[in-house]
Amino acid sequence: MRLAEECAARHSAHVVDVAIRGSGHKAVVEVFVDAEVSVTTELCAAISREVAQALDAQNIISGSYQLVVSSPGIDRPLRFPWQYHKHIGRKLMVRSIKEGARLQLSGKLLSTNDAGLVMESGTERATVLFSEIEEAKVIAPW
Repeated sequence: MRLAEECAARHSAHVVDVAIRGSGHKAVVEVFVDAEVSVTTELCAAISREVAQALDAQNIISGSYQLVVSSPGIDRPLRFPWQYHKHIGRKLMVRSIKEGARLQLSGKLLSTNDAGLVMESGTERATVLFSEIEEAKVIAPW
């Protein structure tokens, strides 16, 4: 993961997850990257080239492997506070724990700050601290 993070950082991107499936000649290495701006195919290709060179140079995976570098996609949870800002105006589903109670809120993300986010659901507004969030996902607009 560290190797992928270093490569992504050189392109102003962040690694949000790494998954290795299979072994030997059937290994698949998936690197999911996100950025404060949009993730493009050009960005993924540049990171992929660097990660592949580093993996090969350090002989981290024996044998051949398939490397896939992509954005996390809408179905993956938001994991870091910086990810929320680019989703302002979109609908989110947030599961949180507040004062020992589990809550689930779906609504439009209105704003974010260093501590948390503000969402609107119907006529109600709710503030959710990042420290209270168990899971948050963008809800597909379709």
